[in-house]
Amino acid sequence: MKRSVTTQVRIRSSAKEIIDALVDLGKLQEWWGVDRGKIQKKDGGLYTLTWMHSKEGIKFITTGRINIYNFRSHLYLEDLLYLNYERPILGPFSIKYDVETFDKYALLTVTQNGFEKGGDWDWFYNATIEGWGQALAMLKGYLEK
Repeated sequence: MKRSVTTQVRIRSSAKEIIDALVDLGKLQEWWGVDRGKIQKKDGGLYTLTWMHSKEGIKFITTGRINIYNFRSHLYLEDLLYLNYERPILGPFSIKYDVETFDKYALLTVTQNGFEKGGDWDWFYNATIEGWGQALAMLKGYLEK
């Protein structure tokens, strides 16, 4: 059985602003430190982000496709691959971003599925647990400024 990671954060923002911060390359560069990317904001569209460019190349790449894009409530990514020059290619996995709106805030739930067990997968699983907590704190800070 494959493992999953689920993380939540309350953000004083609209669902549309939260989803937009996940699909707008300029905003991703501001809050998540993305270097480059290609995002087609539609069902079936490409979703590729890169981090840490240097003369030696790109350190991290996440690439896949958008399964469902609804700018009012959710973004589902699937067939994702994680590329890191220090590790083997890991994937495929999926990420679901769901936003539920309340009176004074929205609740963003992120679920990443498809982690296998053993070796580099254990490293990726543990890094993802820590990474989503940090990423969602950065997103919250960006949107609430």
